[in-house]
Amino acid sequence: MRWPAIYRLWPGLSSTELLPFACRDHRRAAGGARPAPAPPGDSLNTRTPLEPAVPPEKAAGPSVADATRAYIDEHPSIRSALADDLLNFALLARKILSERELRNEEAVTIACRRYQRGIAHAPAELARVREIVEGSRLEVHSRVAIVRVTDDWELLDRLLSVGRDMLPAPPRRRLFQLYEGTQAVTILCEEDFLTTLLPIIPEENLLGVERGLATLAFRSDPAVAETPGVVAYVVDALARRGINCRETVSVYTDSIFVFGNADVIEAYQLLTSLLGGGGGPDRVDPLPHESRGQQS
Repeated sequence: MRWPAIYRLWPGLSSTELLPFACRDHRRAAGGARPAPAPPGDSLNTRTPLEPAVPPEKAAGPSVADATRAYIDEHPSIRSALADDLLNFALLARKILSERELRNEEAVTIACRRYQRGIAHAPAELARVREIVEGSRLEVHSRVAIVRVTDDWELLDRLLSVGRDMLPAPPRRRLFQLYEGTQAVTILCEEDFLTTLLPIIPEENLLGVERGLATLAFRSDPAVAETPGVVAYVVDALARRGINCRETVSVYTDSIFVFGNADVIEAYQLLTSLLGGGGGPDRVDPLPHESRGQQS
């Protein structure tokens, strides 16, 4: 029987399924032995077409490359060492394997090398960050307090009104700043203002008061707003020294950091060292007159 005849008999079968029948028909025409009958259940009426091969499903979870990049991103010190080409890739790959339960060391090593090539431009960005920090000025305020209250519009209006009455006209500088969050308002002021502020704050609105603090504020070039990594550079230097920052906020060109008495001296020494030329009196603004006379 020829192929067209077979197709006319069973048009729904594929060529792969028709091949055994074509061979059997060819043997009959050549006088060969009659093939054995098909086993029960293997009749043409019960045959099912061949199923197409189904590709195996991809393994769930991130790939080796994604897991490697995430690990390095979570460890800034490793990222810095990669940027400076100070790491052994094989040792780093084994560390990632053990901590992330991966298996393919070669794939992790390749991912580490690709990550390093991706941050090859980092030295230029870091140089720009250092240029901005070194060109900044440092302003210091001592005997500072923080008052935290719940976010209440009527209370906020009263605080602003009292602040306007307490603040003198320029050029005398006094510290009175309000920062509104999603659930609370933080008041950063000199300790002298507490005797006026606290009586107007209802007890149910008062969240906490901290005294004996100091603020160190970087005043940078306006380019700081368009340069990524400036605040991170300063904060990273503080964290490496184990210095705790109570509050931090950026306002245009100012990056303000609040420290407790236990950390303020070391923080001052560190931040002045980040200024160009190691700091110096010309790069550090003097304390306000009111604060200077009240230093302990």
